[in-house]
Amino acid sequence: MNTTLSTIDRALNNNGEKYFRVTQIILATVTVLSVFSIILESVPSFDKFHTYFYVVEWACVSIFTMEYFLRIAVSSKKVKYIFSFWGLVDFISILPTFLGAANLTFLKSFRELRIMRMLRMMRLAKISRYYLKSHDEVKSEAEFNKINIVIYFMSLFSMTIILASVLYALEHAQHAYSSIPRSMIQSAKILVGGIGQAPTTTLAGEITVIVGRFVGLALFGLLIAIIGGVLHELLFGSSTKINR
Repeated sequence: MNTTLSTIDRALNNNGEKYFRVTQIILATVTVLSVFSIILESVPSFDKFHTYFYVVEWACVSIFTMEYFLRIAVSSKKVKYIFSFWGLVDFISILPTFLGAANLTFLKSFRELRIMRMLRMMRLAKISRYYLKSHDEVKSEAEFNKINIVIYFMSLFSMTIILASVLYALEHAQHAYSSIPRSMIQSAKILVGGIGQAPTTTLAGEITVIVGRFVGLALFGLLIAIIGGVLHELLFGSSTKINR
C-alpha cells in the first residue's frame, strides 16, 4: 500500500518522475475540456447540446474528485494541503457540481459556482513552470526566451478566461455580458491594452476590472522583459549556457 501511494505521489508531485509529465498532460487536457465545456454552455444558442455538456461535466468532475482525494492521501500534511491555495481550488472545482445535483432548489443555485473551476487554468501556467524546472540548464538564451514566451501566452490565456468568467458571473444577470466568449473579448482588451471602458453595472464588477488592469500591467512587464531578452540576443548574440 505504501509503495502504491509513493508511486502516486511521485506521479502527482515529482517533476523528475517519468509518470509526472503524463499525469500533468492528462489533468491539463481534462481541465481545458471542462473549462471549454462551461464556456460553451454559457452561449444561449448552444442550449440544445445540454446533454453533451452534462456528460462532459460529470466525466471531468469524476477525474477531479479522484485527483483531489489522491492528493490528500499522499500528502504528508493533509490539513495543510486541504486549506492551501491549490487544495481550495481543487475542492471548489468539484463541490458545485455535487451540490447542484442535489434535489434541493436552494442547492441547485450553487452549481453556478462551477465558474470558479476556471482557476484551474492557472495550473497550465504551473505546468509550464514544471517544464522549466525539468531542465537543469537551458543551453542558450534563445531557448530561454522561447520558454518565457510560452509561459507568457499561457498566463495571458489563463487570466483572460478567469477574468472573463468572473465578469460573466457578476454581470450576466444585468445583461452586461451575454456569454463567457463575449466576456473574453472584453477581458483580453483589459489585460492587453488596459484602456477603454469596460461595461459594468455592479461595484464588484468595477473592482474586478481594476484588478484585471493591474494583472494586465504585470503581464505587460513580463512581456517587456521577454522583448528585452530577444533584443539583447539579436544585438549582442546569445550566451552558450544559462544556469537557473
